[in-house]
Amino acid sequence: MNVDLSQFYQVFFDESAEHLAEMERIFLAIDPANPDDEELNAVFRAAHSIKGGAGTFGFPDMTVVTHTLETLLDRVRHHEIALTGEMVDIFLQAGDAISMQLAGHRDGSAVDQQVIEHVCEQLSTISAPDAASPASRPVQPTANATYQQQTETASISTYRIVFTPPADLYNRMVRMEPIFEELSTMGDFAVTGKIEPQQELDGYDPTRCLMGWEMTLSTERPLEEIREVFMFVADEDELGIEKLAPAAPGVAAVALKPSEPPPDNGTVMGRRLYDKHETAPGAYGRRSGETGEASSIRVGVAKVDQLINQMGELVITQAMLAQSAHQLDPVQHENLHRALSLLERNTRDLQESVMSIRMMPINFIFSRFPRLVHDLAEKLGKQVELKLVGETTELDKGLVEKLADPLTHLVRNSLDHGIELPEARVTAGKPAGGTITLKAAQQGGRVVVEVADDGAGLNRERILAKAVQNGLPISDNMSDEEVWQLIFAPGFSTADQVTDVSGRGVGMDVVLRNVHAMGGRVNVFSSHGMGSRVVISLPLTLAILDGLSVRVGGETFIVPLNSIIESLQPLSSDLNEVGRNNTTVHVRGEYIPLMRLGEIFSIAGAVQRPEEAVIMLVDAEGERVALLVDELLGQHQVVIKSIETNYRKVDGTAGATILGSGQVALILDAVDMVRLWRTQ
Repeated sequence: MNVDLSQFYQVFFDESAEHLAEMERIFLAIDPANPDDEELNAVFRAAHSIKGGAGTFGFPDMTVVTHTLETLLDRVRHHEIALTGEMVDIFLQAGDAISMQLAGHRDGSAVDQQVIEHVCEQLSTISAPDAASPASRPVQPTANATYQQQTETASISTYRIVFTPPADLYNRMVRMEPIFEELSTMGDFAVTGKIEPQQELDGYDPTRCLMGWEMTLSTERPLEEIREVFMFVADEDELGIEKLAPAAPGVAAVALKPSEPPPDNGTVMGRRLYDKHETAPGAYGRRSGETGEASSIRVGVAKVDQLINQMGELVITQAMLAQSAHQLDPVQHENLHRALSLLERNTRDLQESVMSIRMMPINFIFSRFPRLVHDLAEKLGKQVELKLVGETTELDKGLVEKLADPLTHLVRNSLDHGIELPEARVTAGKPAGGTITLKAAQQGGRVVVEVADDGAGLNRERILAKAVQNGLPISDNMSDEEVWQLIFAPGFSTADQVTDVSGRGVGMDVVLRNVHAMGGRVNVFSSHGMGSRVVISLPLTLAILDGLSVRVGGETFIVPLNSIIESLQPLSSDLNEVGRNNTTVHVRGEYIPLMRLGEIFSIAGAVQRPEEAVIMLVDAEGERVALLVDELLGQHQVVIKSIETNYRKVDGTAGATILGSGQVALILDAVDMVRLWRTQ
C-alpha cells in the first residue's frame, strides 16, 4: 500500500522544532563539569527522535548530522568521554545546522552544505577514540594478547528480537525499513519475516498487517539502545528481546521457538519499550508529576482564528437579541428576559474560554534569548547572565509574534551599549559579570514586559549632544524622561562606531513604531552607572476589548476602557480659550487641551457647548487630553473587526465593531486621534 507521507510532514516539522528547542535549552543550562545524567539522556532521545523521523519521512540529509551527534551524545552519556564547554558550543552549532536543514525542507530555504560538513567534521573529531579524556578511557588488562582478544569478543552480545505488530500498523504509518536500517548499523543483523496465513479471501483487508518479524543482532551496544529503536512502535505485548547466552563448545545456544512467549527471567523485554511511567522526571516530553494521557493536542492557527471569528458573531447575535428584548415588557415576557440573561452569561463564559485558546505563554519568545545572550556575550567578550521572570504570563498569539523583533533589539542594545566589559565593571566596583533581566507580568487588562540591565545606564549629556547634532528640538530644562524619549527618534544612535550587533542608526524608532501598532506604550527609565529599564505595556489581546460606547450626534463610538482616566461634566469657569479655536479644561490644577470629537470626524448635530456635553480624560501614551462627546451610553465587551481588510485605514481608529442594533461603531485609538487632531 502506497501512502503519501507528505500529509504528515508538518507534524514532523513541529515536533523536530520542539526537540531542537529543548536540546538548546538543556545545553545552555548544563554544567559541563557536572552534567546531569537525565539531561544527557533527554538530549540523546531528542536527537534520536529527529533522526528516526527524518529517516521515516525521507529526509536522509538530516540523518547525517543527527547520527553523528547522536553517536557523540551516546559516548558522553555513558561517560566514555567527558563533557566540556567546547563540546557544548559544538552541540549548539549542530542544532543550528539541523534547524537549517529542517527549514530547507519546510520552507524551501537555502542550506549551506559547507556549514553542514564543518559541523560533522567537528563532531567526528571530538568523537574519535583518541579524543577521550585519560580519566574516561578504559584501562586495558595487563595480560597477553589472547586474553585481551577473548575479553573483547565477550563484550559482543547476541539478541533475539521478536516483533508481533498490531493489525493497524500500516494505518499508523509505521515503516519497518528505517528500523531495520538502524539496527543493521549496530552490528551483525539478520531478519526473517513471517506471514499469518489468510484462510478466506472474503472480507480480506489489504490494510491489515499480517506479518511478524524475528531478528537477531550481535552488537556491542547496550540493551537500552535497542529498546529506543522501537520506542514509538512497540507496545508491551508486541515485542520480546532476549539476550542469548554465548554458546560453549558443543552446546547449542538457548533460543525461543517463534510460537513461544519470551520467558519472564529478567533478560527478556516483554513490556512497552518507552513506557511513560519509566521516563525520567525532567526528560524531554515529560513534566514532573505529569501522568495519564497527553494533555494537549495540535490545532492549526487557522482553525483557532475561525473559531474566534464564529465566537465573535455569536456575541454580536446575542447583543442583537438583547437589544430587541429591551423593548419588550419584562413582566409579560419574564421567561424570555430570564433566558436571555442566562444566554448572556453563558456567552460571556464561552467567549472567555475561546479567547483563552489563543493566549500563549510569553516564554514562547523568552526561550530564544538564552542562546542569543550566550553567543553575543562571547562575541563581545563580556560576562552576562540572563534572568527570566514571569515566563508563564499569557498574551495573545498575534501580539507574541509581533513582540519578538522589538525585544530582540532591546536585548541586543543592553548587551552592546548597556553591559560594560568585565575590566570596566570591576573598576567601577561592580561584579565582572553583568545581568540582563527579561520580566513579564499582567497588570489589569494589560501585559507589561520589561528589559532591564545593570550596566552603565543612559548618558544624558551624550544624548543631548547627539540630538543637537541631528537637529532635534531640545531645551535645558528637559526632564530625564523627555531626554530618554529622544533615543526613539529615527536614525538616532550614540554609538562611536557601527557594529553588526547594534548601533546601526536604526532600531529604537522601529521598536516604538511596532509597539504602537500593537496598541502598546514604551517607557524608558535609567540611572547613570546603575543600569536602565525599557518597559513595554501591551493589551492582553487583539481580538476583544472592554470599551465604553459614546454618542456624538447620530454616531456611536467605542473608547477603550484602558485609555480612559475619568469622565466629567465641566463648568463654564473650567473652560479657557487659548488662541483661535483652542480650548483647555482646568482639572485639579492642570490645563488639559480639549478635542471635539464631532469636529475631528465632521459629525453634524454634535453638541457644541462643553457645559452641555461630557468630557472624557484619556491617556495618549503618557499625554492627557480631554475628549468632548455628547453622551455616555454604556460599557461593553466588543469584538474588534479590521476595517482595512474590508475598506481602508480610517485615521484615528483602531478598528470597528458591530453593536447589538447591527450598527457599525468605530473603535477610537487615543494616540492616533491626537495626531489627527493636531494635523487638522
